[in-house]
Amino acid sequence: MTVGVTGGIGSGKSTVCGLFERWGARRVDADEVGHSALQDPNVQSKLIDAFGEGILSGDGTLNRKELARLAFASNVSRAWLTDVVWPEVGRRLRSMVADMGKIGSGFLVIEASVLLEKGDPEGIYESIVVVTAREDIRIKRAMERLGISELDVRSRMEHQMSEAEKAKFADYVIVNDGSLKTLECQARSVWGSLNKGKKE
Repeated sequence: MTVGVTGGIGSGKSTVCGLFERWGARRVDADEVGHSALQDPNVQSKLIDAFGEGILSGDGTLNRKELARLAFASNVSRAWLTDVVWPEVGRRLRSMVADMGKIGSGFLVIEASVLLEKGDPEGIYESIVVVTAREDIRIKRAMERLGISELDVRSRMEHQMSEAEKAKFADYVIVNDGSLKTLECQARSVWGSLNKGKKE
């Protein structure tokens, strides 16, 4: 079974994925898959067409920091980046799902900040888990974890789908407003339901 886990910045989705991994799932970070996809020559060629050769360092390698600066300057440029990179990310995720099928039953948990924004055109996810938390809690967590200002956190939030909108697409919603123990109890309940669904 392939499970997509998403949530806004500071929601705790990484913690939930870590629990699922501890309980036996194979875990994949879609952001890391995206970073890997940036090394694909075809992807880089399209990015240069979209953003110019200024995204290359002096040695010809991709300057991810400059790419991010240009891509996140507006919603339009952000969409360009997603449209170029996402198809390759989807291809790689599909390959991982196929590999899981070859080795037998099991859980593949894919953690993705951008999971619902593009929908699931490849039909990768059999279940979707959305992790949410109050905005003030998310801001505090993100500031502490990333070492960034409240203004920076709010800026990132503006470019993400709202928690309420994400929840509409969820098979399971985990509300992470309390302690780690409370979160683990909720995650354990969802994990049990996922296992039950797989057996059925």
